[in-house]
Parts: sequence; structure tokens; C-alpha cells
Amino acid sequence: MKLPCVAMLLSILFADCLTAQSAEADAEGERRRAEIPLGGDFHPQPKVPAFVVVGHGGRIIVSKDDGQTWTQAFFGHPAADHGGWATRTMTYHGGVFVVAVGWGAPTSWLASEDGVRWRHLTAGTATLPESKGNPRVMPGTWGLAGGKGAIVGTGYMSMAATRDFGKTFDSFVMWGAFKNDPRGYKLVTHHVDPVYCGDASGRFLALGDNRGSEGPKFGNLFASDDLGKTWRWLNPQGLEASTGRGAMASNGKSLLMTDADSANAWTSSDAGETWTGPYATGTKRAVLSVVGDEFWLCGKPSRATADGVSWRDLPSAVPSGQVIASDRGTLISIAPQRSNILRSGDGGETWQEVHAYQPEAIQGGAQGLRDGAFGYVNAN
Repeated sequence: MKLPCVAMLLSILFADCLTAQSAEADAEGERRRAEIPLGGDFHPQPKVPAFVVVGHGGRIIVSKDDGQTWTQAFFGHPAADHGGWATRTMTYHGGVFVVAVGWGAPTSWLASEDGVRWRHLTAGTATLPESKGNPRVMPGTWGLAGGKGAIVGTGYMSMAATRDFGKTFDSFVMWGAFKNDPRGYKLVTHHVDPVYCGDASGRFLALGDNRGSEGPKFGNLFASDDLGKTWRWLNPQGLEASTGRGAMASNGKSLLMTDADSANAWTSSDAGETWTGPYATGTKRAVLSVVGDEFWLCGKPSRATADGVSWRDLPSAVPSGQVIASDRGTLISIAPQRSNILRSGDGGETWQEVHAYQPEAIQGGAQGLRDGAFGYVNAN
């Protein structure tokens, strides 16, 4: 009878040890967050072209020579898919790159106008509901987008937006805001990802999944026509045939949305109000990117379209993952499953590895690169 008691005691001690280690890791992550200077005083003078890519832990890697050489400019703290340093999204707008760190835990937005020096985007004066007295904490952020002077982030059931690079923020909370929606079902969403539709409409859209037992399979679509200050729950027409939420992107003129396995696509030319499709893409389980004016689905095979209707084959050498283009037409490829960066200078016909790294202190999840963007930054 004594052995089970000993085993139970050892199990309890082991669990307590893991809890203590987790608490200490969280405390270290918070100390790291507090070390990073506050922002709110960005002065972008974009002159130098740059690629920026990000991965878990706040790993930020930068190239200022058209993707030929790369430097790790910042690393926050070891992380997994969930936690205070989980990192999966970034955006570029108006000379400033912005990265969100944290998912399922306190979140911060880091920013840089030169790609080298990274600070919190916020000046620390925002009174967001999630901050709870910590000026460096933003709402949980699944995705970021920028347009018409605004940076917008969405994630759980709330949105945040700044139109002055972190001096002030607006917050919109969906709980209770859509009780009288004409569709009549309860809103249950998550993983809300924003897209800027383009300057013609000035609209931000955000696509979230549907975690409820009723409602459209494509998920939930929200629109903001005041640069992220307020949001409307859309009832778009034409997406009824979708069997599940996929990805959504804009080339500045039209929108393209895929279903869950990217086998079918729908397009919209009126900022998400109405959609046409489905159109067969000719691929499955591919990653959606915007390259120039085209939408690329990079998988096996990789396919591209300018209008969402007619699709063409991309070179067979195009790797799976996200593709980002420079203004010179240079392409780079990243993926969560890879800890390297691939580059193509010939439209995707051939690729070379231009950077690789070994993730430190892996805590779980794919530790490759999660997102990236191209833009112009200050000379430093």
C-alpha cells in the first residue's frame, strides 16, 4: 500500500516543479517585455528597401540588400505556439514595420522605422481593456494590417487600431456589440485576421472562424469603414458554398478568399459585400500570398491568378510557404516548418538558401518563420 502513495507523492512534487518552472518562465518573459522601450514617437522617413520576417519568440530577421544577406535584429524570449512570446503576424505601413508577440497570453506590438531598433509601438498612454494597468499590453492579436495611416490588429473578440503610430489607440469589443444582428445566431469566433482592402474603399475586413454549431461555414466577416474605430458584422452574399474558413487577401483592387484546404476560391470587388465563386484553384493545402497584382497559392502544385477565376501553374521549384516580393521582383520564401529563408531572383524558377538559424530552447510548435513583409525604412 505504500508504493502507490509514494508514486502519488512523486507525481504531485513533479507537477509542482513544472508549475514553478512555468511560472518562472512567464516571469522571465514579462521581465523581457518590460526591458523594451516604449514608443509613440516614431518618425518614419522611408528611404531604404527592406525585407523583415518574424518567428516565435519575437525573432526578427532583416535584409536591406534585396534579400541577399540577413541579420537577426531582435529576439525576445523562447516561446511556443501559445504564450507571451508566441509570434505569428506582422505588417508594414507608412515606413514602420509592426510585429505582434503573444497569443493566449499578454500581447505586445513591437515596431521599428529602421528595421534595426525595435520598441513597443505604444507610447504607454493607451487605456485598452486588456492592459489591466500594464501600458505595454495590447489585445490578443492573431493578425495585423495597415492602410491609410492606420495599423489594425484583431484576434479574439476585440480589435485595436492606431492612426498615429502608437500615440493613441481605439479599442472595439465584440462582446455585446452584435446582439441584434439580423442573422439571428450567436457570435462565437476566434482567430480573427484582418486585411486592408485598398485605398479605393479604405475598408478593413477581418475574417474569423465560426466556433459555434450554426452559422456560415466560411466563418465570420467583419468590416470597419473608419480605419478600425468601429466594426460591423457583415452578412456577405456568395459564400454559401464554402465548406470551411481558409485565408483571405487583397491585392489592393480585389479580394480573394479560399476554403479550408485552398481547393476553391471566391473573389470580391466590392470590399467583401458580395462574392463570386467557387473557382477551382488546382491545388490543396497551399499558403496564400500576394505577389505583385497576383494571388499565389504555394503548395504542391503552386498556382497563381490575377482574377481568382483563371489559374496558372507556377514553376515547380516554388517552395511551400509564404512568398514575399520586393519592388525589384525578388522573391523570398518562408514557412513555419522551416528555419531558413529561400530567395529567387528569376520569378521563382530557381531558389537559393540565403539564411538559416537554429531555434534556441524550443518550447513546442513549429519554430520556423511565421510572417514577413517588404517595405522602406529609415537609413540608420
